[in-house]
Amino acid sequence: MKYFFRLDDIAPNMDWGNFFRVRDIFKRYGVKPLFAIIPDLKDSKLLDFEFNYNFWDVVKKLSSDGWVAGQHGYQHLAKGDGGVLKIHNNGEFGGLDFESQKSMVAFGKEMLEKNINNPEIFIAPRHSFDKNTIEALKINKFNYISDGVALYPFKKWGIIWLPQILWRPRKGLFGMITVALHPNTMTEKDFEDLEKFIEKNSNKIGDFAELANWHSRANAFKKILTFLINQAFKMVWWPVFWTKFRMSK
Repeated sequence: MKYFFRLDDIAPNMDWGNFFRVRDIFKRYGVKPLFAIIPDLKDSKLLDFEFNYNFWDVVKKLSSDGWVAGQHGYQHLAKGDGGVLKIHNNGEFGGLDFESQKSMVAFGKEMLEKNINNPEIFIAPRHSFDKNTIEALKINKFNYISDGVALYPFKKWGIIWLPQILWRPRKGLFGMITVALHPNTMTEKDFEDLEKFIEKNSNKIGDFAELANWHSRANAFKKILTFLINQAFKMVWWPVFWTKFRMSK
């Protein structure tokens, strides 16, 4: 059992007090997450947060400390539908034509390359993506998408999926589990629960780079075994999600 963390909605405009608090917890325990950077933020809800002119300096420092920078869509606007996962009813990429998606991915990547590095991991806002998104990612030389319902990484449509099934820390029995956190909306209890979880499970928390490399290093037997485990898990997860936890409004 291994846990990995992802921080969503990282941008110049965010709740910086909350962000630095998460950063300090992770630094205290040596946790190195994936942080999902919005390249060209236009989401009015997020623009209400404080703007930090030192944003890219902060991001570069975290990257040099071993945090993994990923591209979180393009402008964080809900232009399309829920995509192939349908976790939400709408999102930024799902349902849009291929050329539009290719341009959005390319423009976003260019901004990240200009300011920090060449991202290899894509995180679709609101889990909204489809086959056009995947093709756009491959053309723009992305190797991974941080999404999907499974317990282990897998390859589908020519790209490696790094599954993400939790939005708060919870104990599991097995798998390589990504927990996605949204610092902007975290409460006092969320911070307390996060630190308690890390304290109790510190030996089971991995660097996100480890998760990204898992599939390429796994042998054929492990890939077949985890494929079967993933299929069985989906049959359990989806009915529970649709009846109890669907987040669409």
